[in-house]
Amino acid sequence: MPAMMRCFVALVMVGAASGLLASPRSLIARPRRSTVVLQPVTNRIVEDLTSENQVLRNELVRKDAIIEGLLATLTASAMSTSVDDVAKVPLPLTDLCQISKEACDAVTPMLLAFYEKIADQRHGGSSKLKSDATYFTIADGIVQHMFIEYLFKGKFGQIVGEEDESVINILEKPFTVDDLTVPDEFNVVIEQTLAAVTALADRIDSTAYKQMTAFVDPIDGTREFATAHGEYVTILLGFNDARGVPNAGIIYRPLTEPVTWAAGAKSEECAMGHLDMADPPNPKGMLVTDGRVSPFISTLIDELGYDRVRSVASGNRAMMLLEGKGGAYIRDTGGFAKWDTSAPTAVLEAYGGTMSKLPPFLKDQSLEPYTHLKTTKNLDFSPSSVHLTLSNAKNKAAFTKGVDVLVSDVSTIKEYSCVQGLVAVDAKAMGDLPKIHEAMTKAKEEGLWSKPFFN
Repeated sequence: MPAMMRCFVALVMVGAASGLLASPRSLIARPRRSTVVLQPVTNRIVEDLTSENQVLRNELVRKDAIIEGLLATLTASAMSTSVDDVAKVPLPLTDLCQISKEACDAVTPMLLAFYEKIADQRHGGSSKLKSDATYFTIADGIVQHMFIEYLFKGKFGQIVGEEDESVINILEKPFTVDDLTVPDEFNVVIEQTLAAVTALADRIDSTAYKQMTAFVDPIDGTREFATAHGEYVTILLGFNDARGVPNAGIIYRPLTEPVTWAAGAKSEECAMGHLDMADPPNPKGMLVTDGRVSPFISTLIDELGYDRVRSVASGNRAMMLLEGKGGAYIRDTGGFAKWDTSAPTAVLEAYGGTMSKLPPFLKDQSLEPYTHLKTTKNLDFSPSSVHLTLSNAKNKAAFTKGVDVLVSDVSTIKEYSCVQGLVAVDAKAMGDLPKIHEAMTKAKEEGLWSKPFFN
């Protein structure tokens, strides 16, 4: 098919699936001024037009990035770009979930070996800090390398991993992860694990998933792994369709006894797993992070009459919802990324729940997931609604502590940062969403410091 035709069909797909061909003016609310300034009418009109042009420009850049991601996936898959073909291709997602579970089983003995030996605070030096101040361990790099380079390579249109910048050598001894040398005592377990993962790769269909993008978080909760709190650690493998919508995934706790996990694909009515169910359940528990709770969330909890449930690590929080250890997980701040949401979104939906962006839900209770595609621009960015932080700034030098910057340029933000908050509930709490929305509306009306703060 000629290149022009491929681009035209891809644009049709994008427009039909996600409304990208709608008028930008209909998609974007113009930012409101916080103060009223008397000025000549002409100057005010010029200022309004300048602001509107900036918003439209950023929206066009964002849409162009989505189209770029879709085209990259289509090109990598070397498939027909017929819209009818896309609709008819069968996707055996249940098989993919089962094989992914077995792959997680296969890497667990190796993870256990590392967990006992290289946690930084107990053995000093086998883990190091990443540039964003979270722990990066040898285990993290090796597990991702095995999944991306041996289990999934060549099976998907695109693959995105949290540790994509790492350089791994597990073929020639001594084995290395970046500038770290892996102790010889781990050689045997690494070789055994690699053989098991490679064998599983032969069972993954070589053509069925070419339209999909896989997101890999080898150890979600790396800090917990490195500080001997392994019960909160999960492996997250998420599989997303050509539009970036999570279709299937697995959340796997490798360091619990017994192992606990959940996987599924809503489109195939597949939900499998082994959960550590709460007894009794806590449907009025609001999962909160181990950091500061925002004024908006604090007010929301009071309005709902919920109690606060401390929690850590994104994958673990999704598991807690499935296990009845909380009724909802809502946040209006950032600090998490798309490898944290791909698998949890798919699994929660497979079990009858949801993990969606906060602004659409706030507006009219719409449930819209984040967009999960390989990209160079943040596909869920909304101009003048995101505050620059150390965790979402693409160039950390642009962030100054104590200076509040409202971002208007999408290129300022990391491509995989989640910058639209989160609303997550399990199946039993889906009926509570209208009540949650009403409480949010009341919390939002209580003043400046109760408004959601997306970053």
